[in-house]
Amino acid sequence: MSSIRDISKEVEIESIITQCEEYIEWAGFLNDHFVKKNTVAVSNVMFKDKFIMRSFLHDVVEQPYFRLLESKKDLEKFWNVSDSEIAIIKPRKGAACTGIKKIKKNTILDDRYFDGNYIIEDFINIDKMITCDGFSLGEAVKRFFVHDNVELLLESITSKGYYLLRTSEFYRDLDLIKKAYSECQKVLKVFSVNDELTPFHFEWFFDISKKSLVFCEVGKRFGGGDIPDLIEEAYNIDILKEYWQIMASKDNSQKISFGEKIAIPQKISATYAAYVQSGLVDSVPSLDDLKWASRFYIGLKIGDIVQKSDNIIDNSMVVRFTSENEDDFCKKLKEINRVHQKIKYIKNRKEL
Repeated sequence: MSSIRDISKEVEIESIITQCEEYIEWAGFLNDHFVKKNTVAVSNVMFKDKFIMRSFLHDVVEQPYFRLLESKKDLEKFWNVSDSEIAIIKPRKGAACTGIKKIKKNTILDDRYFDGNYIIEDFINIDKMITCDGFSLGEAVKRFFVHDNVELLLESITSKGYYLLRTSEFYRDLDLIKKAYSECQKVLKVFSVNDELTPFHFEWFFDISKKSLVFCEVGKRFGGGDIPDLIEEAYNIDILKEYWQIMASKDNSQKISFGEKIAIPQKISATYAAYVQSGLVDSVPSLDDLKWASRFYIGLKIGDIVQKSDNIIDNSMVVRFTSENEDDFCKKLKEINRVHQKIKYIKNRKEL
């Protein structure tokens, strides 16, 4: 990939073809990217398939070392090159942390992981993750907003029992937000289609000590966790309304006052989503417990028999809330945690 990219910087590539049957699809894909400067189909695959995504971003942004798993030899080759003792296995086309597995060098993987549908990558030992949402016209970013995953999503499933997404604390240091903006733009330059309206949801590992970003993944959509609502509550910008206005007619983009390229939040908005645990549901909170919340959803009822969530969307309760400042945020979070404790499960027959 980098070799073809280097060539394209020196000369204009007119076509990419092959006489090898096994590489017909790849040749067509590369041709549509380097010669046609992306078709919508090619762009969509780049934003979805994590192997394609990482391959086309080689030497563009910092990212973990990775390898496609097509045979057990690929696993051996990965460990021979990797400096890490821990790795992450993930589906090429997965979402919401479904199917992601953390392994060590001595972990034995069964055959289902070697069918070309999984990649393996270095585990990034960084405990901070940010998300960047917005939309662009081609590679030109028009809206850009940053949120913090207070704990890494994969880790949150097995530790706290909930994820917390909030307006980023890093707006106190705009240089960091500008760096995130710049890194996202590098990816959009590779993935976007000329003049296409492109919604995006980036996830970056953020090393605070080095002030550096490591690419995790990107989707051609707005993020989950009520992110469009969080944006509206913190910035007073209705990103979905703007998106559909421009989708209806590109001319409508001229009627929108985008202002500064980096908008500054006026409040802190957040989503707290608790994961389902195993057992028979014995008690749940009342919707009256958090009357001040923008949204309070309870996904369980007494008597339900449920299994522990293995993804981030199987939620027992979801709370979206807005705070005036950090003190207000901490106070409300403490209250939400207290209400969360009202969800109780009977886990074995002796407790019945």
